[in-house]
Amino acid sequence: MGSSDFYIDYNIEVSDVGDEFQRETEQQLRELASSHSDIIGAAVALEKTADTQTYDVYRVRIIVYKRPQDIAVAKQGADPMATLREALDALEEQVRATREKLSQGDTHRDSQIETVYYDLSADEIYATYAKGWQPEDVLRMDHTEIASRLMVEQGLTQDAADFAADQILLVAERINDQEQ
Repeated sequence: MGSSDFYIDYNIEVSDVGDEFQRETEQQLRELASSHSDIIGAAVALEKTADTQTYDVYRVRIIVYKRPQDIAVAKQGADPMATLREALDALEEQVRATREKLSQGDTHRDSQIETVYYDLSADEIYATYAKGWQPEDVLRMDHTEIASRLMVEQGLTQDAADFAADQILLVAERINDQEQ
């Protein structure tokens, strides 16, 4: 990533902080953005939030402009450089966590299918997804209609809805046979 592709805006309201603050900030942020195209810039602010004779409190805020969602971190402390390092460490942890989460793909779909396939019995599937449905009404519907309703009303994936529809039909037939 070229330097023209990445920018950092500074808002430093503390006069006695040296160039080291900007140098360390820029080095860490550019390192975090290197070999990735998800970070396009950042905004860094340093302000003194408490100014007394015995101690000062500084706040460092960093916003990283990152796809698909920006990340913001704010830390407070007595030393501006130590507070900056804390904020940069927290920011790096969040950026890495979001990158890892995005690289994992659609885990919700897999866990949903696994829950329907392995965790629930046919009776539990019927009780969970066919609440309020009468067995005779279920038997009048075809497999595709049940699966479609499950996808729309329950948010199931196609695979999970197909399996659940099969199980619901089986339980509805059994209930209907027992009633007769």
